[in-house]
Amino acid sequence: MNNLVFVTFEILVVVVAPLLILYLKGDWPLRSTIPCLVTIPVLWYLTYSPLHELSHVVGTYLVGGRVTYIKLIPRFWMGEFSGGAMITPEGFVHDWQWLVMTSSPYILDVACVAAGYAVLRRRFFRHSFAVGFTFMLLCLRPAFDLVCETVALIAGGRGDLYHTEKTIGGATIWTLLAVSIGASATTVFIVLRRFTERPTSAPPV
Repeated sequence: MNNLVFVTFEILVVVVAPLLILYLKGDWPLRSTIPCLVTIPVLWYLTYSPLHELSHVVGTYLVGGRVTYIKLIPRFWMGEFSGGAMITPEGFVHDWQWLVMTSSPYILDVACVAAGYAVLRRRFFRHSFAVGFTFMLLCLRPAFDLVCETVALIAGGRGDLYHTEKTIGGATIWTLLAVSIGASATTVFIVLRRFTERPTSAPPV
């Protein structure tokens, strides 16, 4: 029950709240923002766990391992969150292979944040759904992944970051997490500021 409450709070703070700020303070009409606020969180639900687990799959095969079991979507309605989706890798004989496999989702997260910063800070597009979906996929999804897994590590969970810490050490993993979460939060702030500043002309819907 406590895990469900914590993860729900993380979703509200990291995913829902930035979307609300984006659309309530942005310059799009309600007829455009309301469908976005309904559909984009659902798309987050459908993309978060699959992208995380598929990153593990890619990391596994990159280092010569194989996957014997994969579950891409946890049963959220039964209280399962990131721990409900999983893969079972095998064929590793070296610590560095485990390191690549366990850290691959977080490498993807950092890459997505960098891409989100490059794409959204310059307003390459302004359509309400395109902005919100890109913001979710490249900024909020990785931010949630980093925050959720870090909180799980602090709480004593033995997931990806726990095993990564065992390989590279506590000082290194906490430094990397601090830098990654800081960069993610900064990117979210910059994007929100870009799209909530009043433009000289209204964006298309």
